[in-house]
Amino acid sequence: MPNDVLHLKNDELSIELSRFGGSLIAAAWRGIPFVKPIATAGIATQRFGAEAGFPLVPFGNRIEGNSFTFDGERFFLEPNTSGDPFCLHGDGWLSEWELKSHSGEQATLSFVHAERAGSPYAYEAVQDVRLDGSTLVLSLTVTNISARRLPFGLGHHPFFPRTAGTRLRARAKRIWGERIGHLPDVPGPIPRTLDFTEGNVLPAHWMNNAYDGWDGDASIEWPERQLALRLETQGAFGCFMIYSPGADADFFCFEPMTHLPNAHNMPNEAGGLVALKHGQSLAGTVRFHLTPIR
Repeated sequence: MPNDVLHLKNDELSIELSRFGGSLIAAAWRGIPFVKPIATAGIATQRFGAEAGFPLVPFGNRIEGNSFTFDGERFFLEPNTSGDPFCLHGDGWLSEWELKSHSGEQATLSFVHAERAGSPYAYEAVQDVRLDGSTLVLSLTVTNISARRLPFGLGHHPFFPRTAGTRLRARAKRIWGERIGHLPDVPGPIPRTLDFTEGNVLPAHWMNNAYDGWDGDASIEWPERQLALRLETQGAFGCFMIYSPGADADFFCFEPMTHLPNAHNMPNEAGGLVALKHGQSLAGTVRFHLTPIR
């Protein structure tokens, strides 16, 4: 089908974007890739064999028991992939998006999720992707079209290359442990080996942890490639996830999110979800700014 993969290009960046999952398929700065295509359970992987990033909507990560209580009513969700018992990462990455506009340096995709069995959510999501010089701009908006008030969140799930010298900088106030089911455990102080405030290499061991109290900025350096990425957010991105399978993996994930995993089951919306009435929207923007390491 035409427009299955959209090509965006300027003098600095070249991007491949798919309407399948609203996913990034590839992204490079001056010919150097700064995302890493990985096989996932997403619809873009089913179509192309791999994907390098996707939007998280209407929430990211997992909800314990696939259920939550909101405004005194109990809601249930069905698992959405064959490889995970949870409703993982919402719906956007598993759905076909509609192309609304496309030029050489910009594309807008939309996706409407109708309320149905297996999910209480009904919403419209719009993702705008554009190039601004050496900056890739990802803007995501979700609008509640359900008659009921519901908690919403947003995020992005990019896969980044991991090299021996890769360094990450991100400032947060605390880290959440991981328990059975890849759910967050309890928060606590950030140990030195997992503290990226001043820039640090990734740990050699498995890591799948949420951080909160984030200031919304981060940076990644790949000395072997003489490349640096500055990540800047606009909106309520107060959390991030780091997923790193270990030193043998050639990728890791740094996922900006407006909420914590399992925030649906945290008291008084403490996890960062935003309650939207019918017609209300939540929006956020993530910018990837690429520069050479000098």
